[in-house]
Amino acid sequence: MHPGVESLTHDAEDRAFTETGPLFMTGLAERLTPEGKAGELDCVVACFEKDCVLMAKVQDGYLALSVDTADALLVFNEIRSKIHEL
Repeated sequence: MHPGVESLTHDAEDRAFTETGPLFMTGLAERLTPEGKAGELDCVVACFEKDCVLMAKVQDGYLALSVDTADALLVFNEIRSKIHEL
């Protein structure tokens, strides 16, 4: 979280999500194409009323990034290739 940016959720909710959210959601999405015909999973995006969260596998962990829903498509498309460089 950046200093001065107001969070939409409480710290306890954020902690609970970061512990299992990305693992669960990416694992579930990977099961949608068990034969791999759609290719390897790139990322999962969950959109809520106020913000959208992008989750992606990065090295030995996960990256979860949230942005305002109105900006999500533009921001996620812009940074998607950079995430793969991590």
